[in-house]
Amino acid sequence: MAFTVPTYSDFMTRYPVFAPISEPLVQAVLDEAAGTVGAPDRTRWLEGDYAPAIMLLTAHTLIVDGALSGGATSSVGQYAGPITKERVGEVEVTYGAQGSGSGGAASGDGLASTVYGQRYLALMRANFSGPMVA
Repeated sequence: MAFTVPTYSDFMTRYPVFAPISEPLVQAVLDEAAGTVGAPDRTRWLEGDYAPAIMLLTAHTLIVDGALSGGATSSVGQYAGPITKERVGEVEVTYGAQGSGSGGAASGDGLASTVYGQRYLALMRANFSGPMVA
């Protein structure tokens, strides 16, 4: 099995919620995400995570760009912010503002702002974690 860049058809099979978006737009974002993830022959991604990473980054970008809602931010896959308060009796959960936290791509203003971006970050951590120390 070789590293392969996912096609429009691959993306739509995995994420049918994006079917209302035009094929040229999805393909352009797939190409952009593939460039960000890296060329197949020079990547450090695990082979099984390469195509999913591109598709997750594509889904994240489409949500952030508001492609499902005609330019306005969509609620599909949105991240409410980090949980700042939690109570079990009478179930109470309070979310902090998006963008609060440590800042950068791991906070609400970056990849963590959508479910797809969060999953992409998890794949990145699995593929690019630091060296193991005994």
